Amino acid sequence: MADGENGFVENGEGGDARQKAELVVRDLCVKWKSQFAAKKKEWDQDPRWPAKCVETTFKLYGQEFSLGPADIGLSSDPWDQGFMESVKGIMRDDLEKEGATNVRRYGFLD
Repeated sequence: MADGENGFVENGEGGDARQKAELVVRDLCVKWKSQFAAKKKEWDQDPRWPAKCVETTFKLYGQEFSLGPADIGLSSDPWDQGFMESVKGIMRDDLEKEGATNVRRYGFLD
C-alpha cells in the first residue's frame, strides 16, 4: 500500500539496512514501471479480470515493505489492480533475486 512521498510503506528499525532496502525497492519500482508498460497497454486492450485490495508484502534486509498498484505506476482502479495481479510472479521473482523473504501477494478478484 502506497503511503507518503516514498511510494511504499516500511516498518522496522532505521539505519543502513533500511536505507539500502529502500534504494533497492525504489529501483525495482522504477524498473517495473518501465518493464510493464507494454504489458499494460495489451491489458488495457483486453483486460482479463478486475481485482481489489492488491498488495505485495515482503522483508528486505530485515525491513518490512508493502507495495500496491500506485508503487508500480498504476491507479487503484479494479482493472489496474487486476493487472498487478497478472504481473505479481515477475515482481516476486525480482524481489527474491534481491534477497527479499516472506514475499506475500494479496488481492481479491472481483
